[in-house]
Amino acid sequence: MPTDRVTFSFFRYPLGYSPVAFLFMGFRRLFIGDDVPAGEFRLMGCGGNDGFSILPDPRTYCLMSALPDADDDQRLRQSRFYRRIAGPSQAQLHIALRPLSGHGTWDGREPFAYSGERADDGPLAVLTHAHVHNNRLRAFWRSVPQIRAHLREAPGCLFHIGFGEGPLRTLATFSLWQNAEQMRAFAYRQSPHHRTLRAARQEAWLSESIFVRFRVLDVSGDLDAWPLRSVPLGAAHHGSR
Repeated sequence: MPTDRVTFSFFRYPLGYSPVAFLFMGFRRLFIGDDVPAGEFRLMGCGGNDGFSILPDPRTYCLMSALPDADDDQRLRQSRFYRRIAGPSQAQLHIALRPLSGHGTWDGREPFAYSGERADDGPLAVLTHAHVHNNRLRAFWRSVPQIRAHLREAPGCLFHIGFGEGPLRTLATFSLWQNAEQMRAFAYRQSPHHRTLRAARQEAWLSESIFVRFRVLDVSGDLDAWPLRSVPLGAAHHGSR
């Protein structure tokens, strides 16, 4: 079901709760009841080192919710499924978005309805997701540390994190940018990221990938608890959950 409103919610748990959070991620479909609105939901684990490590961060998880109506977000937050995820957390970060444009697929389909708007003005977010061929895993993961280091220093990058649904073979990255020009400078000029993209295309590293640009609508949660360089200018934001 393609949708036009997407929220990435990040949750950090006490270390002692980590085994429960991991099990809930694995069996999450069993907890989606009738009180959950129609939409798409993906609960994913984050990696260490800003999410870009091959080793997981057992305390941090990402819930991606894609809903056809903005009013459904409140219904989701009142559901038992959502309360099981959010209730035990120590810190939360919620970033509400509207999909602008993209290409590629996730699990064989396009999960978002794109508005077709240009992303030239104002803050934006970028989602990438890659599924790596087994015989290209070493090359793929060898490239990640350089990309992470470059991303941490990239002008205009306000926040970045990596996460995935399965170990090793899948990696999604999410980043917030002050504007499209700074994002394009990182993505397409000569850099570790650009060289990796070129190698991935020429050497067929990936069996599937997707790239999506979003308009940032709202940023909320425990903002001081996350490595946000700043809240995107032009986006609504507030510090409560």
